[in-house]
Amino acid sequence: MLTIKQLQAYYWVARLGTLSRAAEKLHITQSAVTKRMQEVQAAAARPLFEGKGRNSRLTQFGRELEAECRTLFELLKTFDELKSQEHQPVRLLRVGLTEMVALTWFADFLRRMKRMYPFITVQPEIDLSLLLQDKVEEGRLDFSIVPDVMGSDTMVKVGVGEVQFGWFAAPGVFAPGSVHSLQELMTQPVIEQSENSVITAACSRLWESVGASPERIYGGNNVKALAGLISAGVGISCLPIALFKNEVRTGTLELVKTSTPAPSVSYSCCFLKNSNATLGYRVSEVARECSTFTRHVRARMQR
Repeated sequence: MLTIKQLQAYYWVARLGTLSRAAEKLHITQSAVTKRMQEVQAAAARPLFEGKGRNSRLTQFGRELEAECRTLFELLKTFDELKSQEHQPVRLLRVGLTEMVALTWFADFLRRMKRMYPFITVQPEIDLSLLLQDKVEEGRLDFSIVPDVMGSDTMVKVGVGEVQFGWFAAPGVFAPGSVHSLQELMTQPVIEQSENSVITAACSRLWESVGASPERIYGGNNVKALAGLISAGVGISCLPIALFKNEVRTGTLELVKTSTPAPSVSYSCCFLKNSNATLGYRVSEVARECSTFTRHVRARMQR
């Protein structure tokens, strides 16, 4: 049976093209590489190379063996990483997230993090996006999953998708099936979250763009509570469409069609550019795999 050292010699000769380069890569003598190559060739019982000298190239079987070696070495690397993780001290990762993330795919994120990084304990903190962003910059959080906001030179942002919002009203407030203007919407009080909410700021810009000034009511920062106020006929509000499909289906809420689209909000993972940035990129990749937000806008990465 061939050894790992013999297969390494073959793999690097196949990759680098010469015995001398393979020897340099493996930090062994050229004669040691030659001996191992002869042993691999004998075990293969069929040609691994065709041609001679600089004109030699891998046979079809040689290419297949190179690919199998690459797969084997990747598995060995993963195994070594898993062994090293067993001896790492448990690390606390303070993750900030908005209610939208908490109500959708964050549970899957936690499960996957526990499986992939058992030495990391995730401590979540739910708050408004602008406040969470400040906490990351101040070092009070290690990582956040928040709507895109103005970043800084010290911050990394990795996109995880986009959330489409819509205007919701109590059934019967607006004619069903009709398309309504923003001026028609402002006949109803607008229930908003606090000024630290990204969607509140986005809606304010929307009203300003048409010169409208609706009556505004502060309804708190819990989107489920806002939905309750809408259903009770207090006013209208701009909420994530994906969270309230069931309420629209059952007739508790109505999604109002508008001539001007409601805002959409892009979400990103945010962390500082410091010595722990490598972990930040790894956690961001887990978040991207778990995210259920739409991907029709290509995920962005800003360094």
